[in-house]
Amino acid sequence: MKPLTKIIPALCVALPVTAVAEPLPKPVADMECLVGTWKGAGSFAAGKDNAKINATWACKRTPSKFGVSCSFQVTGIPGVPIYDEADLMGYEPNTNVYHWYSVTNAGETHDHVAKVPDGSKLQFVFNGVQEGKPYKEVIDLEFSNDSKSINGKSETFVAGASTSVLLLSLRK
Repeated sequence: MKPLTKIIPALCVALPVTAVAEPLPKPVADMECLVGTWKGAGSFAAGKDNAKINATWACKRTPSKFGVSCSFQVTGIPGVPIYDEADLMGYEPNTNVYHWYSVTNAGETHDHVAKVPDGSKLQFVFNGVQEGKPYKEVIDLEFSNDSKSINGKSETFVAGASTSVLLLSLRK
């Protein structure tokens, strides 16, 4: 049996060379605009509740560089000390769409989908069910030309009626 000290270096030399040589596909490379720590403020409205909110969105490349992993935290939402969300974003080449998977401390697990844009605006949509009724979440993001600020709007609909709107302006 060969010692592991001889096998592992041989694998490390043979495997990464081909993986590193290929440039990232443009839609994957374009996700770089998300990387960084974003901070900002905005508002939240749901029914009679209206509040000023603060948010931090910290994003980094996944180890493979083919995705972006983020941690999103919001304070100020009525009845929620901290809204905490884990995000994983990636590009699916066969359908030419981005996926934004999110899991929150509010018990939400969503797969938002966006077509690859030709400009600075992205619209992610999640369709599901809430209490037996059709549920839709639409997240609009608009990046500044220098990718140092984002204006965002997240609106949820239950049975076609708007139930909440979150507006945020974030800067790196």
